[in-house]
Amino acid sequence: MVLPSVVGVGSLADDALLAIQGELGLALRRLDARAAVVAAEIARRSDRALGQQGLAARAGESSAEKLIQKLTGATASEARALTAAGKALDAVQGGGSVWLSTVAEAVSCGELSVASAAAIATGIGEPSAAVSSSDLREVATVLVSCAGTATPEDIAKAARLARARLDTDSVADLEEHRRSRRTLSWFETADGMTRLHALLDSESAAIITGALATALSPRRGGPRFVDPAEVQRAQDMLDDPRSNDQLAVDTLVEIVQLATRAAGATAMFGQKSPAVRVHVQAEALQSSRGFAYFEGQSALVSISTAERHLCLSGILPILLDGHTPIDAGRTQRLHSPRQRAAITAQWNGCAWGDCDRPPQFTEVHHLDPFNGTNTTLVNGISLCRFHHMQLHANNWSIQKRPDGSYWLTPPPGQPGLPGLHAQPTQLHSKCPLQQTG
Repeated sequence: MVLPSVVGVGSLADDALLAIQGELGLALRRLDARAAVVAAEIARRSDRALGQQGLAARAGESSAEKLIQKLTGATASEARALTAAGKALDAVQGGGSVWLSTVAEAVSCGELSVASAAAIATGIGEPSAAVSSSDLREVATVLVSCAGTATPEDIAKAARLARARLDTDSVADLEEHRRSRRTLSWFETADGMTRLHALLDSESAAIITGALATALSPRRGGPRFVDPAEVQRAQDMLDDPRSNDQLAVDTLVEIVQLATRAAGATAMFGQKSPAVRVHVQAEALQSSRGFAYFEGQSALVSISTAERHLCLSGILPILLDGHTPIDAGRTQRLHSPRQRAAITAQWNGCAWGDCDRPPQFTEVHHLDPFNGTNTTLVNGISLCRFHHMQLHANNWSIQKRPDGSYWLTPPPGQPGLPGLHAQPTQLHSKCPLQQTG
């Protein structure tokens, strides 16, 4: 299909503008249908049962979705949706999942988006003793007919509700399944902020959102208070210059701080409070000029912030003399806690390429195999467990060159993976102090 030119789009009438957008949407949906089939095949060849010989693992990625992201530039959720929809299409084509045949047909011709298809397939589930495949096909057909005027999120809710109505006895099982899928992850964004991604079951969500709603109720039209202290608290919150979203973050931080300071029977973290490590150059701390950063983060913070945190309980300061950490030993097989702290300060996470695993999820790898005397700082590098296994299982190597640079070298010959790791690549520290010189 040849789409009309978008040159001069600013001068188009409303109906012409919407027509172009509709045609683009149709083209994108048809392209996504093809991408979904390819994504499903990549997922099949990256199955966990294949271990380090799976396609994604051989390409240096921890999952099929990660590999798809790298190849397409898609987001994590888009990669997951492509894979889920592709698996559904593949199952239908192979003679299985017949209840999704109308979904497959709608995706193939571009009537249904990949995201909506994934929502339907996930929401209605599979046949059971109480729900036949014909029942599910009827539900899927109705959902497909509604998809033209509904968002994927609305389709997902409708699919879940339809399944519950077909099999009320399964609600408890579905509840337990959702609870088993609860997750909390976090990653650093390009501007130095940290984004949290939480997937909560209904009960967990009710507890957390209920606490935040109560704390923020004066801002959100909550009840009027009679008690003078509550009236004053409500007024203070209304006068607070922070936004609702900022107050929500600060409320969660305060809840966590209360938990970390609890002692005795109410302590959540046992006898050891979580350590927050602040990295700062000694001369910067002495002169109160310069900057610091929190371990696991790349955004720089002021010396005053470092000084404030160095005074708090549970803080372990690590002082760096320039960029040279202190060598703490040479004979032990495993790097000592002091050596690990120094290597962590040097790399600030997994050293492998663009891996974003933070320091607390890394291990120390010997650049040269252990010979009884070389457990030293210069022979150690920080790698996450996946990439540590990848290096040993698939014959990757890391060398430190005479100029002090570190280079990741792929194994000789990567059949079927042209261009992904063709040449050695230089590894760079994710430590802000080293990056800024």
